[in-house]
Amino acid sequence: MEETKTSLPRTVFGMMVNPAGALKGALSGTRWYFSVAVSAVAFGLFFLQTGLDLYKTGQKGWAFVLLSCGAGMAYGLTVIPLLAVVMWVVLKAAKSGSGLMEAVSAFCLSYSGALVYGILGLLFSLILGWKTSVAFGVTGVLWATGPLMFTIRELTGGKTSLSVPLSTAVSAVVLITWTFFGNL
Repeated sequence: MEETKTSLPRTVFGMMVNPAGALKGALSGTRWYFSVAVSAVAFGLFFLQTGLDLYKTGQKGWAFVLLSCGAGMAYGLTVIPLLAVVMWVVLKAAKSGSGLMEAVSAFCLSYSGALVYGILGLLFSLILGWKTSVAFGVTGVLWATGPLMFTIRELTGGKTSLSVPLSTAVSAVVLITWTFFGNL
């Protein structure tokens, strides 16, 4: 039988609008490093918008803007997979049969919406001069809560009671750590 591959843009947009279908297709044909790259670029753009907003208001210089982008990419590359590992351990205690790399890939792909919002926010920031980190960046992270809920529910074999509080906790951790970064 021939294995079908899902295109990368289709995976990203599919995860935004139909996490169920996208997750099933993506985990069978998407390499884990693509999933981690999605979260790295998404958070790089989110933090870049934060740096640009602070630069536009005169609170920070260009060095902070560049540091913001790098810090965001590092955040998406390390913190999001680390949160996925923590959630995987919690899910293992709840009798999840998923593998570690499957959980990391699924969690990182959940931030596909944040990637799309990051691209749009950067365009609005650069072209129209808007301050976009809250309007686009935070919205993208909040958009990821739905796919995270679905991901956790899938990894636990349909246990909705775990998916809502765990995805809410992950989203809260992400937004709280971003707030600390913006106040540096």
